[in-house]
Amino acid sequence: MKKFQTDPKPEIFRIEELVIRVRQGDIKLPKFQRPFIWNRNDILKLWHSIYNGYPIGSILLWLTKERLASEKRIGDLDINIRPDEYPTNYLLDGQQRLSTLCGALYWNGQDKNSMWNISFDLESEKFVFPKDEFKVEYFPLNKLIATSDFLNQCKVFESHSEKTQYFEKAESLLNSVKDYKMAAVTIGDMKIGEVAPIFERINSTGRRLTIYDLMRAATWRGDFDLNDTVKAIRDSLQEKAFERVPETHILRNISASAGYGIDKVDIENLRNTNSNNLRRAANECVKAYQLAVDFLTNELPISSHAYLPYALQLTHLVEFFRLRPNPTLEQREKLKRWMWRTSLSRYFRSSNTTQNTSDLANMRAFAKGEVHDLELDKPTNYKSFVSDNFALNKATSKTFALLLANNKPRSFLDGSPINTYQALAVVNRHEYHHIFPQAYLKSSGLKQKAIDVHINICLLSKGNNTTISNKRPSVYFKELATQLGDNLQSVLSSNYIGMDAYEAGLRDDYDAFLKFRSEMLINAARLLAGSQADNETDDETVDEINDYVDDEANDEAEDESDAEADGQ
Repeated sequence: MKKFQTDPKPEIFRIEELVIRVRQGDIKLPKFQRPFIWNRNDILKLWHSIYNGYPIGSILLWLTKERLASEKRIGDLDINIRPDEYPTNYLLDGQQRLSTLCGALYWNGQDKNSMWNISFDLESEKFVFPKDEFKVEYFPLNKLIATSDFLNQCKVFESHSEKTQYFEKAESLLNSVKDYKMAAVTIGDMKIGEVAPIFERINSTGRRLTIYDLMRAATWRGDFDLNDTVKAIRDSLQEKAFERVPETHILRNISASAGYGIDKVDIENLRNTNSNNLRRAANECVKAYQLAVDFLTNELPISSHAYLPYALQLTHLVEFFRLRPNPTLEQREKLKRWMWRTSLSRYFRSSNTTQNTSDLANMRAFAKGEVHDLELDKPTNYKSFVSDNFALNKATSKTFALLLANNKPRSFLDGSPINTYQALAVVNRHEYHHIFPQAYLKSSGLKQKAIDVHINICLLSKGNNTTISNKRPSVYFKELATQLGDNLQSVLSSNYIGMDAYEAGLRDDYDAFLKFRSEMLINAARLLAGSQADNETDDETVDEINDYVDDEANDEAEDESDAEADGQ
């Protein structure tokens, strides 16, 4: 990185000068700045400091010829647009303070509840938010800058008994604002990537600039703004509950649509991409996102972005549908199998540039018909998957929830279909049930890890969950037989519970239940991933389930800091 500056010299400006420079468009607020976050108390504290002559710190400006996206307003102040005025001063540090100054001094007087509607109480010499109340002693700050406004406001208290005192205090207020000076440090001859770490270090909240923040500023053109694309994509996905796709993920797809890759080094190429190509890439992304999300929600049991196991899955699907908006039935089936394989094998649990480049190339080749399948080189540990602890902030448990939903489960109590779309619309643990209740297993001496394994979890509405409560299986399983009658086996099967597992439940035999239910779960997962659904690896997977769970419980008892067997 180039040196910050050998000896940066601060320049001293009156705050009125700085506010005027903002108004004229000489000082601009880059789009990558954080939003205005000060509350009303913060605002009043700043004005109190200025009135009393306390220091409020310097501001940092970046003088550059780079064309960056900038805000059209600071506070309530419209900024003059000067498209031909380059180099331009971009405000790197001091946004909250300058916004407060501009907002209050140039408040338009319309919204009485505005945080910029600030007055100075000439009696108490305090700054206040007057709202709708009128008091002679309240002097509005937006009457200070223009001399005519100041004099007209002073006429309000001409007939007041304290007019002399009021005028002296109003004049003191005017002088404190007009004469107050701030230091402005200007840096120049630096690229936006070099300025970013400076901004991050001096930002008082510690907010780090994301690649999206930087690229939004760097790719801004008069006819292109990344925010417009993000908004268009999110708006189009709202009905499908995918409107929370992160900005950085959308940026990856815009980079791919522009012909680059999805890693940071590839995304940097967008800086030098012209407006036409940026707009084309953005428009293609909007359509591709709609198609990819339609695929996920129509052909897989994914009803919201919250249940997408891995973000990179959506990234690759969007690129596929960009290149092949109307895939064949065979391609769609293979995409579904790819989704299950990558989820069950935790393929995207970790990734690097080499893998991302290879995966993207394979997906593009598949979309173009150059290869006929999406092969993965990572095996699936089915034992680890079904025996993992259930926690909906983990990709494995989201995948397990999708596996349950894919089987169209029916309620234990009455056999009615469970609304999996509603259950998976938000990440809500209340929609899941421990088949062997927690309280019962804890009373039997089992640790929480052994209780929370996927094998012991099923989908169940909150109401049904409450009805079953802490009844042991030997009690409520008998009730199921009475309530469901001839439908018992089909209802149990819809929850991946075979009759052998059911009979183990009638005996309160947790070990046997885990063994039998794991068989059904593993076979179902194998089918979805395109593997042979049989017992050829029983010795490696099913028979060791109980030992695995016991080992987990023992490990926790011996050393609670040990990692889980699968490395999570």
